[in-house]
Amino acid sequence: MIQPDALKQEKPWPWSPGNGTDVWAMFCACTTADLEIVKQLVTKDPSLVRAHYEYRTPLSFAVREDQVAIADFLLDHGAEPLALGNVLQMARDRGYTEMTQLLERKLASVHGASSEGEPVAAAIRARDLAQARRILDESSHLVRAGDARSNRPIHWAVMTRQIPLIDELLSRGADIDARRADGARPIQLTNGDYHYRGWRDVPEDVVTTPADVYRHLVARGAHVDIGMAAVTGDLARVRALLDEDPSLASRVDDYNSYYAGCGAPLKNAAAGGHVDIVKLLLDRGADPNLPEEGIAPHGHALYSAVYNGHYEIARLLLEHGAYPNPEVESSADAVWIAIRRADVRMLELLVSYGAVWQIPIELDGALTYERIAATGLRYTVSILAFYGDTATAEPLFVANAALADDPEALSHAATRGHEAFVRLLLRYQPDLATRVTVARPREMAMLLFQHGMDPNRPNWLRITPLHQFAGNGQVEDAMLFLDHGADLHAREEESRSTPLGWAARAGHTTMVELLLRRGARLWLPDDPPWATAKAWAEKRGHDAIVKLLDVHEKSGALPPRRLDRYEGLVRDLIEAYGPGSPAALQRVVEYFRAERGFTWDHPSDDVRVSRLRKAVLNRLGDRRSLQTSDASLAPDDARWLIARAEGFEQWGALVAEVES
Repeated sequence: MIQPDALKQEKPWPWSPGNGTDVWAMFCACTTADLEIVKQLVTKDPSLVRAHYEYRTPLSFAVREDQVAIADFLLDHGAEPLALGNVLQMARDRGYTEMTQLLERKLASVHGASSEGEPVAAAIRARDLAQARRILDESSHLVRAGDARSNRPIHWAVMTRQIPLIDELLSRGADIDARRADGARPIQLTNGDYHYRGWRDVPEDVVTTPADVYRHLVARGAHVDIGMAAVTGDLARVRALLDEDPSLASRVDDYNSYYAGCGAPLKNAAAGGHVDIVKLLLDRGADPNLPEEGIAPHGHALYSAVYNGHYEIARLLLEHGAYPNPEVESSADAVWIAIRRADVRMLELLVSYGAVWQIPIELDGALTYERIAATGLRYTVSILAFYGDTATAEPLFVANAALADDPEALSHAATRGHEAFVRLLLRYQPDLATRVTVARPREMAMLLFQHGMDPNRPNWLRITPLHQFAGNGQVEDAMLFLDHGADLHAREEESRSTPLGWAARAGHTTMVELLLRRGARLWLPDDPPWATAKAWAEKRGHDAIVKLLDVHEKSGALPPRRLDRYEGLVRDLIEAYGPGSPAALQRVVEYFRAERGFTWDHPSDDVRVSRLRKAVLNRLGDRRSLQTSDASLAPDDARWLIARAEGFEQWGALVAEVES
């Protein structure tokens, strides 16, 4: 592994418990089977069992290296096996029998999570009450059994908003206040959670609202804690709880996540827009900057007020010392949210307290870059780079050339196609290109290669760009980097696999073919047996790739291509782009494996077509032909897109391959 800069510092990394150097020492000890060092570190700082960096934890490193004794110790000292990745799947993938048994045993005994609860959970999600009853009639103890993530039937009944089922489960002995492994109780899950989002996953024809479920749970005797009281506006309940235990004002709930009712009381009151409760909590000593571990290192209250447009609450929090740039994990920060909402009044309020614009955003709404600048908001160099503002940046670099030493800024400028800004940065920092990875637009990538960009630049786990492209199915990017020397056989440290293994694991058949065509070996002599491309394809059920690899192993051949298939894809792309045919659009989305990006929020067909058009035009860039408009895709452009997706420079090269 390569020690990240954040873990070279003897101070806390904001997103994780523990000092940076201690977190790194913990990772290394778990990797090298040094149980004594692990014990010493945990004695020094017990929170290190929950430490993480880029979603990797001490437990994940112990499981990765099959260090059973260390994993056992970590689990006994509070490590969370259901957080930040699937360590049980990792152990199963690698055939670590003893480790798998340990994790299954601990998950069941400590967290109430096992496969035993999966059938009834599936029946509830499917709204199949008869099936759920049959399962519970046959095995009555399952009413209190958790599924693989520790959800009991009562949790699923609440998340799916099935009030009659809630009542039936309670009559069968379900605990209305049952806690999951993450601390969540049913009353905190009325609008779902991270994995099952009520606004997205509950069927559209369900008329029962989260508020209906909440009221029903309260009527049935569910405990209303201070977080739920704060978010629902129950001032009397909040006051009573504070009178009973004043420390609740600045205490984060056991359920620490993004959603209503979890985290800190002040965050919940701010989110709900309840200024009277916000004032009460502040009067009782609530800290507006109270960290929520792994979620909001500088507090969550101001972010929640900005997110929900509660100006007076935001002002009140800032007056009480709230940090003006609070960020939330994977959810940007308060400034970004105000810009997205085009809330100039809120933005000016944040500016007046010293907020800085740090996270770029696509400005396709009411606010322009110039209007934002007029608020007096300060910028980072990355923001200037993202919008190509060389006029503002150049005087700064003249005064202090070190400001140009910003790899993130170079990545932003290049990715956005701001060549002038790219060249400006490189003028002041000639070696900066060696510290970035940019694949698109192609012209910018070529420029950066000329200035030293490394096609094999690894991350801290020695995952190279080609690994990432292979896993994501980015055929064109893989071609470009291979043309510039990307290593087909680089093996990263986490899953011990080459780019071919990543492509096979993800099910990207076209990428597998491209890598084989470029000379990728099916395995390396010292590959673990579970880490080969075929092993990953078999584990993930990608039968077509297993067959492809078998044929290639025996004959060296690749499957024959059929021109009519590609011509059909061209027609689908033209039809989906133009008239917006739902059937053609679905085929295009499936071909490009873009289901998540196009359908994650269950959009209308019109929205999906709009997303397709935007993606196509962005991809075509300057090579877009005159015949392609905002509502019509030229056949030559469609052919080029399909050829590139298949790993060919041009349509003619694809046709020649088919006919050869």
